[in-house]
Amino acid sequence: MAEFTRDGVTIAYEEAGDTESPAVVLLHGFTSDHRMWSPVVGAFSEDYRVIAPDMRGHGASTAPDDLESYTMEAYAEDISALLDSLGVDVCAMAGCSFGGMVALQFATTWPERVAGLVLSDTSAAYDHPDYDEKYRKREAGIDTQCDTVERFGTAELGKRAAANVSDSFLAEGIRKRFSRLSREGFLGAAQVRRQRPNLLPILGERLTMPVLICIGEDDPVLSASDVMARELPEARRVLFKNTGHGVPALKPEMYGREVLQFFDDIEEDREVAGSRSVG
Repeated sequence: MAEFTRDGVTIAYEEAGDTESPAVVLLHGFTSDHRMWSPVVGAFSEDYRVIAPDMRGHGASTAPDDLESYTMEAYAEDISALLDSLGVDVCAMAGCSFGGMVALQFATTWPERVAGLVLSDTSAAYDHPDYDEKYRKREAGIDTQCDTVERFGTAELGKRAAANVSDSFLAEGIRKRFSRLSREGFLGAAQVRRQRPNLLPILGERLTMPVLICIGEDDPVLSASDVMARELPEARRVLFKNTGHGVPALKPEMYGREVLQFFDDIEEDREVAGSRSVG
């Protein structure tokens, strides 16, 4: 992997495609890394320069010991500085779950740098009265995970997460994924998820670029995604049937088609707004 260092934090990243093509930045979810995008990188890189970083505290990037160094602003600034180092002024950006939260922070801070924004499985605020019980139960589960990591570390969390997985191959993958995470990286990112700014009031004003919202029909984040979508009436919303949390990983071919169609519609200046279901 290539590396870029900012203020003592090294950000590892992978690139694919022609460096002269328009750039597409892919931001992974909480506890994941750039490899979550592997199923779609091939299709995207045929026409675009794909940049997929490991965000701070994840993958091969630095996990600072000081939890105060984990802020949503820092995550967005990492990406901005990485793009500056690569000579990328404007890009399309796609974020999944936690990556979508970072993408929202980036896009509301520097809307002039984002030609198109893809938000999957994500929300624009940690809490809202219209979020349902499924969302709250998921967040309570993440809080419990934080308690486990604080007391026993990430390897123990991986063992517990894998305990209920019958497929031995998948279970081992879960254990390895969590064991690669540091305590500080996990707790720092989890802290950011809770303490991030509420961006709902400024979405309509700041998100001046075309927006695609992707969400699974069975995703516990669905209600939070719908609250975000209400603030973006000109966005395109695609509901993926029989799909849980993590559309790019669960339905990569379908997700890839929708994203590439969205990019093509932007380039051809076609209408983006609308809502539909697929799958």
